[in-house]
Amino acid sequence: MRQYSAQQKEIKKTEEFIRKNISGRKSKMAKGRRKQLERMEKMEALDQKEITPYFHFPAVPFTNMEHLVVKRLSVGYHYPVLSKVDFAIKGGQKVVITGFNGVGKSTLLKTLIGQIPSIHGHYKFSDQVTIGYFEQDLIWEDTTRTPIQIVSDNYPDMMMKEVRKSLARCGISSKHAMQPIGTLSGGEQAKVKMCLLILRPCNFLILDEPTNHLDIQAKDSLKDALSEFPGTVLLVTHEESFYKEWAQRVINIENV
Repeated sequence: MRQYSAQQKEIKKTEEFIRKNISGRKSKMAKGRRKQLERMEKMEALDQKEITPYFHFPAVPFTNMEHLVVKRLSVGYHYPVLSKVDFAIKGGQKVVITGFNGVGKSTLLKTLIGQIPSIHGHYKFSDQVTIGYFEQDLIWEDTTRTPIQIVSDNYPDMMMKEVRKSLARCGISSKHAMQPIGTLSGGEQAKVKMCLLILRPCNFLILDEPTNHLDIQAKDSLKDALSEFPGTVLLVTHEESFYKEWAQRVINIENV
């Protein structure tokens, strides 16, 4: 914003010089300045309304019966990083999992959604559960695809106008919506992932460190969205300030 403001002052000053001198003794100099101005790569103004995200998770029906039961579960890749985990979550309950880095929180979530097999024990979701999952890793099949193309690929029935509108609601500017996803910042990429998530109604949100790349505005919007979501939430995070106002239960994985 400072760079944009400085450039606008310089443009205004140059335009004033051209206006005053284009027909006078300094005409040649004024014409040279005009050519410089024409060649200048002008920065775009930041539209705060466009980049302020609004998240909302549409829910499908559910009851308050147990949505997830975990019994003596051990998770890991070649050997257990987390062992004998026991907990249950009822429908509509908002649960946070905490613990130090490397204890196995993300591995637990990846096991629960079926990305990796469990080592011992078992877990079971209710038949009424529809999962929405946010993975913390910013990994894309093709980093040259734009956010518009990525959303269109995942929701081919959506009109282009709706695709753009959905991205804008999540804080993606029209400029960023047309750039390769690999060129965007971590925060912008996280908002695109959030856009993909909110377009598919669910009743059980599983989120792995969703605030890692988000700015304060986006965090506040996500906090409100999770607080208002009527379904079940299982969240892994290290930010107590993010969840303390709405979480109903905190599981410290170190003490499981």
